[in-house]
Amino acid sequence: LKLQFLYLIGLLCTSATSDTPGQGATTPQHHYFTMAAETIDMGSRVACRGQHATVKYLGPVNGAAGTWIGVEFDKAPEGTKCHDGTAQGARVFEGKKDLCLFVRPPAVCLSSQAGFASAFSQMQVIESMGEGQLLEKQESSKNLCNMMKDDHKTAQADAAKRASNAENVMEKAAEGVPELDCSAEGKIPDGYPEKLIEFYKNGKNGEVPKIPAQHVLYLVSHSYKFFQRTIPTATYHLKMPENGSVVVCGDTHGQLEDLLWILFKHGNPASDRVYLMNGDIADRGDHAIEIFMVLLAFNLQHPGCVWINKGNHEDNLLNLRYGFDQEIKVKYPKHHRQMYDCFQNLFRNLPLATIIDNQVFVVHGGLTRKPVRLNLLDGLDHRRDVPDAPKGFQDLVYYDSVWSDPQPQNGISPNPRGGDTIQFGPDVTAKFLAINKLSLVIRSHQVPENLDAEGYPRGFGWHHPFPKDNKVKPLWPQQAGMCLTVFSASNYSGNNANMGAVVMFNNGVQNMEILEHYAQDIQYLNESEKETKDATQQIRAMVASREKAAHKKMIASSTGMLKSQLIDEIKSLIVRKKTELFEWFWHIDPEKDLHVSPEIWQEGCASVLSENLKWEEIQDLMMVLDKSSGMINYSQFLSRFHVKFNNKLGLHSGFQRAITDRCYEMLLLSDLSLRETFAVLDRNDDGLVSLREFQEVLADLGTGMNKPQIQALMKTIIQHGCHPGSGGKLKIEEFLARVQTRYSATNRKVVTDDQAWIPGFLGQVTKDAIHVVQRKGLRVEEMVMPSSSPMGYLTEFFHSTDTDRSGFLEPPEFKAALKSLACCKDLKDEQLDQIVAYCDADGNGRLNYLEFLHMFHMEDTTHSSLGEDILDHVNRTIYFDFRIPMQRAFQQYHTEDGRITLAQFEKLLKNVNDLMDPSPLSTEQIQALLDTLSTDDDGKFDYKGFIDSFEIIDEVFDECM
Repeated sequence: LKLQFLYLIGLLCTSATSDTPGQGATTPQHHYFTMAAETIDMGSRVACRGQHATVKYLGPVNGAAGTWIGVEFDKAPEGTKCHDGTAQGARVFEGKKDLCLFVRPPAVCLSSQAGFASAFSQMQVIESMGEGQLLEKQESSKNLCNMMKDDHKTAQADAAKRASNAENVMEKAAEGVPELDCSAEGKIPDGYPEKLIEFYKNGKNGEVPKIPAQHVLYLVSHSYKFFQRTIPTATYHLKMPENGSVVVCGDTHGQLEDLLWILFKHGNPASDRVYLMNGDIADRGDHAIEIFMVLLAFNLQHPGCVWINKGNHEDNLLNLRYGFDQEIKVKYPKHHRQMYDCFQNLFRNLPLATIIDNQVFVVHGGLTRKPVRLNLLDGLDHRRDVPDAPKGFQDLVYYDSVWSDPQPQNGISPNPRGGDTIQFGPDVTAKFLAINKLSLVIRSHQVPENLDAEGYPRGFGWHHPFPKDNKVKPLWPQQAGMCLTVFSASNYSGNNANMGAVVMFNNGVQNMEILEHYAQDIQYLNESEKETKDATQQIRAMVASREKAAHKKMIASSTGMLKSQLIDEIKSLIVRKKTELFEWFWHIDPEKDLHVSPEIWQEGCASVLSENLKWEEIQDLMMVLDKSSGMINYSQFLSRFHVKFNNKLGLHSGFQRAITDRCYEMLLLSDLSLRETFAVLDRNDDGLVSLREFQEVLADLGTGMNKPQIQALMKTIIQHGCHPGSGGKLKIEEFLARVQTRYSATNRKVVTDDQAWIPGFLGQVTKDAIHVVQRKGLRVEEMVMPSSSPMGYLTEFFHSTDTDRSGFLEPPEFKAALKSLACCKDLKDEQLDQIVAYCDADGNGRLNYLEFLHMFHMEDTTHSSLGEDILDHVNRTIYFDFRIPMQRAFQQYHTEDGRITLAQFEKLLKNVNDLMDPSPLSTEQIQALLDTLSTDDDGKFDYKGFIDSFEIIDEVFDECM
């Protein structure tokens, strides 16, 4: 009974935090989120919700509190309902239809070149951290798949069969699709690759058209056979074509414009112009399939003109998380699983590295933590996925080859990416090149951080100067280091404004050029090609000029987008570590008034989240400082961020309510008396409970909550119950005063027609009961509960009504008390009996204290609850901890439509919960989730749609109208 009571406290207590140091509890007022008028004005170009926009209005909107910014988007943000500049039916500014929105000032970021370099470098840090966090889930993903392997055997056999039967797929071809005979055993018609490029470039309305599924499967399956046949080892030794060239490309990440621009500038793959793609073609961008189609078509027509190294994104785990799986599902939904499996077969047969003319070592990530000779690399088992958690020599070499990064200092160091990733120093590079008689390492894997003289990010970067012992010598005079990063996706992800680059070797590796580009859109590419088929020097100069102008223009517009993207990523970091952040701030807060200085806030974020980010700048971006006091309310700051469940189709919407409702109903049925209720918390009858005592009760008495959920409770308990000078103790009367409010307001007992009058009438009963106590001055004997609060008055009314001092209200006692109230004097006995029966929630013929509070509640204007903290923890668990392992396990069912049964989902959910230590969700919470899932008529549901319904919310930045 005690534990059930404590669980209720956690689920239903509402918020009352202090805004200003040293003051009492008040409703939160985000008064410090004000617009910087000197930087954002009418007509300013800004970034908002991932889109470029123009500021059209600044000021109040139809009486809504605070300052609003009216923006007009260039393109409406996905999932946001926009308007034409009206609010609540009134015109505020003239704007284009369905492109306007009112947002709070923190939600916009000014677009200018100022601050670009800082935002750019921080985004590189965060991107690396995101991939590292994914790596940390690899082992649990693998363990879950092993637990489910018996269920998956049949599905895996079916998948292998589907992947090998590409010829059986027939899909109607769109207009203009180049012809391809899918029964021709890997043969490609003359001119097919060039026609394919033209087909992609000439889509309608700027859209890239798709080829039939059977064409994709044909090209991928026969390319898989080619690589399996021609590259039996983990490394491929590439000879320079006689009187020809080799073009080394870095990451392209689904950016088709970059590949087409590179081919336009440097020529198509051919027997004398070999392209080496250094991994990471897949994920992030929208057109990885099309890039693969062009490259594979050229290679099947001219075998050996295109080679592809394996990148960390040519792997199942990252494809599930970073978009390639979704790209296939959207473009080819009927053949999603078959096509995905076919691509994975291809990826498993790509080499880890390529050596050009026994001089240049090309690898996606970098070197390994242990010196490796090439003959050992050749013997590596590479025809598999990237190891989940590297164990043993072969795993480590494989893992490091696709994940490692260079560092300026000597030795091997842990990589900020996280997981088991490493960084390697110049001494490692020098030793590797020396023992293998090589001269250069070319790698990709990350956007180079170096900027040119004008402050623009480059498409390449040199690392590791040559040692003085001359054991490693440069290939050419301009070689500025032993290791070179080359990255080919210009304006990476649409916001980075970086140049792209390729490395070209002409007539031998000694003739080396690094050629940068800034890819233009496909429309401009078509125009350029139409102007000349000869690509004369004059036209090439014009193209280069256009590239530079477009690059400079993009720098300014990208700054706001980068900052906006940075804020989104910071939100994810904060939500993931919200409880740890609060504990750090609380322990260092000497006054316990929930405020810290900006310097302490920055130190806490660096300590808990990342030391590699610039928290002073982020503090300004997120507008967390109260300028009137010079302090930061860390409680309010953290309360802004949640993981919410928001299914766009309205499905599965009941599970969060079910979690709180079930716990509350269990408590009502426990039937605690008044004295038992207080005794649970107040052990020494002084009206106070220390935080340590309360946490011990939660942890030791079997509340059914795990440690993270207890920590989430304690965070809000501190916020709601403690005040300066309290010594870190909770005042019971304030803590209990907010119990029931949210539940009572939204979870009323179902009424029959003859009871419809009762819920509204109980509000007057509450007021009259309080007036009676105020007039008579009744006191609860031996109960420390001041009568100066509504909670105290109601408690005293309950106690005075309990004439036999049983701690419960028997029907005659309650009925007699009702008759004494002014509002009930004209009621008939039958009506009084109806009220008594209505208030008896558990139907046992008497009212316990919490049943009484449930019906007789005071309205409360606070808007946050401990229940929301518990739900936030459940949502965070699913979003951060369950999503990747479950997605990978779901995948093993190989269902073409992406749906599974409830029984399959239940088994996966319980297994992944059991893998965690401690298990994040309780049995009750899992059952509540299962009971409220919406299924189709055949009993199945779209598991990915459910997983994708969880999203990170910032209540300040995301507020709009």
